[in-house]
Amino acid sequence: MTLDKTPRYNRTVKKIIKAHKLTKELIEDTENLFVNNPSEPSLNYKTITCKKDKNSHSIRVAKTGYRILMTVLDDVAYLVALLDHDEYQKNNRDC
Repeated sequence: MTLDKTPRYNRTVKKIIKAHKLTKELIEDTENLFVNNPSEPSLNYKTITCKKDKNSHSIRVAKTGYRILMTVLDDVAYLVALLDHDEYQKNNRDC
C-alpha cells in the first residue's frame, strides 16, 4: 500500500502540530504502521458508509481521539484529513 497526501491533509496535519495537539513523529508512525500492516488492531481501520465516496475509510492515530480519513483505490490510500472526534463525526454526518 502506498500513501498519497492531499493538500487538505497536509494543512490539517500542520495545524494540529502547530497547536501542539499531536507530534509529527506520532502521525508519521501511524502512517508507516498503516503502510506496513493495515490490519494492525491499534489502527482501528474502518470502512465509512458514505454515499459520496464509496471507498472512504479511516484509521486511528495511536492512543488519541484523532482519526485519519482516507480514500482507498486499488493499492493507494489518499489521505484526506486528520480530524479530532468532533470534526470526524461532523464530517461523516454530512456524507
